[in-house]
Amino acid sequence: MKRLILMFSLIALTSALQAETVKGRIAEISMQAGTIQLDVKGEGEGEGVGSSKVVVRTDANTRFEGASGLEDLGPPDLVEVQREPGQPAGSIRKIVFGLPPGMEIDVKELLAIMTGGGSYQLYDARPGKRFGAAHVPGAASAFPKDKDFLSKLPSDKDALLVFYCGGPTCPFTGVAIKKAQEAGYSNLKGFQAGLPGWKKAKLPVHADAAWLSKNLDPQHVVLDVRSKAQSSQSHIEGAVAIPTEELQAMTQQFIAQQRVAQLPGVSDMRAPVIIYAASHVSREALLAYKELRSWGYNNATVLRDGFTGWQSAGLPTADGAAATQIVYEKKLAPGAIAPAEFVEREKSGEGVLIIDVRTGEEVSAGMIAGARHIPLDKLEDMAGDLPGDKEVLIYCANGIRAEMAHQTLSGMGIKNRYLNETVDIGKDGSYKL
Repeated sequence: MKRLILMFSLIALTSALQAETVKGRIAEISMQAGTIQLDVKGEGEGEGVGSSKVVVRTDANTRFEGASGLEDLGPPDLVEVQREPGQPAGSIRKIVFGLPPGMEIDVKELLAIMTGGGSYQLYDARPGKRFGAAHVPGAASAFPKDKDFLSKLPSDKDALLVFYCGGPTCPFTGVAIKKAQEAGYSNLKGFQAGLPGWKKAKLPVHADAAWLSKNLDPQHVVLDVRSKAQSSQSHIEGAVAIPTEELQAMTQQFIAQQRVAQLPGVSDMRAPVIIYAASHVSREALLAYKELRSWGYNNATVLRDGFTGWQSAGLPTADGAAATQIVYEKKLAPGAIAPAEFVEREKSGEGVLIIDVRTGEEVSAGMIAGARHIPLDKLEDMAGDLPGDKEVLIYCANGIRAEMAHQTLSGMGIKNRYLNETVDIGKDGSYKL
């Protein structure tokens, strides 16, 4: 009996020693594979230099705390995962940062403050590098870890100050409020839903002209939604002219033809799309933003102060008719393979093994000829059967699960790259990127 108790104790001790805790922000989530990819960097926004990617599987035994399941999670939520290496997560806890009683406001209360006519100051408490790309209209940047944080606040200690950051799992709203309180400010509120909550409500998000002027490249889509008569006189250098009326007409065509809505040449729904008209309050800009968000472009923004502000700042413009065709190049992520090279390697078939990590149901409708099907949730268990003399090239429907597979195989020392593109596959094995 003593030997049996000792044996079970050793098993429990071994399991405890093997168990690990992983804490990070959700970068991607695949409902089909029951898998999440985390950016692991400790506290803060969880991305940037020094961060690493960790892929976490779930199964029917995974316990969730602070969320009912994967459907209640998404980027950029901060989570803590308990698991044994190589096994599905035992538990996943969503980490939420609270605010002092009476200080938290929701999106309706924030809108009431913004439209009520009273005096207030709205501050984006995320790191400054994030502010230029996207922020709530009217906000100013005030990162609480910066030495000059307090100097950005008004001298009036009774002024209404509202802070927000990257959502309930971002700590900086609370940090900003605490620092402001300690400095003597007494009228403080926190919009804890943050920028993700504002976007979820499909409200306009602004980008700054200074930020955009540094990102006039093929990795950013700049749309001039004014009339062709206006855009042909002068426009932002590199902008593409697609008037709001054309976007609305395209929506009706997609509905009539039962097609997926997307900008021509931009299948990547995560692409940064910057919209501008004469002003950020111009009807054309607001309606164009509404259309693109309804299509699924979650990183769409409206240029703050519009073209008028751009000209006043002396930023690059061009005369004559603007381009009408979008030329978008998705930035090649670490570990990704360029689409042209993927096609070339797939056609030659030399020295490569192509893996499809989609579900069986998806594959039944078509799979690239010659590819091997290994669903993402089975990949780790089957990786030992992969040949060591070939480079593995991975694809899925849109690159999300392929990237997770890349992280999984890389962690096992298997040479591989992944296709970070939307792939349309025919029943005959033909495909289009």
